[in-house]
Amino acid sequence: MKKICCLLVLCFGLLVLLGQAEAKAPNFPIGYALDFQKITDQKMQYIKSLGINYIELSGIGALLDKNLQSTQVDPSWTSKIKEVAAILKRNKVKVWSIHMPFSLHLDISRVDEEGRLHVMEAQRNVLQVLKPVKAEIILFHPSFYLRLNERTERKAQLQKSVAYLNKEVKAIGSNMVVENMLGPSLTVNGRERPLMRSVEECLELFQGFPKDVGLAVDFCHIAEPQHLLAAFGSRVKTLHVSNGDGTAEYHYLPCDTRGKNDWNSIFATLEKIKYKGVYMHECKYNDEKEIVDCYQNLWDAYQTSLTIKK
Repeated sequence: MKKICCLLVLCFGLLVLLGQAEAKAPNFPIGYALDFQKITDQKMQYIKSLGINYIELSGIGALLDKNLQSTQVDPSWTSKIKEVAAILKRNKVKVWSIHMPFSLHLDISRVDEEGRLHVMEAQRNVLQVLKPVKAEIILFHPSFYLRLNERTERKAQLQKSVAYLNKEVKAIGSNMVVENMLGPSLTVNGRERPLMRSVEECLELFQGFPKDVGLAVDFCHIAEPQHLLAAFGSRVKTLHVSNGDGTAEYHYLPCDTRGKNDWNSIFATLEKIKYKGVYMHECKYNDEKEIVDCYQNLWDAYQTSLTIKK
């Protein structure tokens, strides 16, 4: 009888410990944006030790001439990307997403049709070079800043570009997303803000996108991003996590109190829409450990809030 009692006590104790571990475990896999030129075996080994298994490749604009005088990618970059792919494979780090290049010249909503087709050619060439890293998600900005009173034309051009790029993205085995942009006001410094600057404009434009194109929600580009998450539901395919207030490109670490995001509401919304992707950070940090520790603190606070509500 004593042995049975001891076994029952031991089993109960294990269940309690397992329950605690489950409560503390992050609900989403963690990732962060990293310039592809900074990828080394040492760096990948370090982030793996922290529990980071996913990255977003940034800095891709380096592959193209910044003024787009040429749409070709220098062959040296092809070799570099293959080297990056080999490092990632050795260390079992997955490229969740790639942030495609954007600028005034690389705007996929360009009004001049010849210029837009030039951009399409450049983006296609970059996609072909990036194929070896086998990214799940390919992310595009919908536009750069616009001249005044051309928004309607830009929207029409964007629709054509998204349809074309979606096919090119599918051809390399990835999925396309378009990111919401900063837009607390329509105009700033004599220009109009980029497209997809509000929940309403995102919804309007996505009505004309192919159904398999997803939304990337940037938590710094909009106040109360949980509303954009809720509006798009299962069509949210990836995130850019940082803290801010929707008025500027702050990209604070999520735990930075200068930002105004309501993390409990954001987590609750992500669970409600059954978000299946990576919790991808695009934020300022000194060491990757800050990202992991910050996430854990915010997740624990969210779990505590749920307990209190019960």
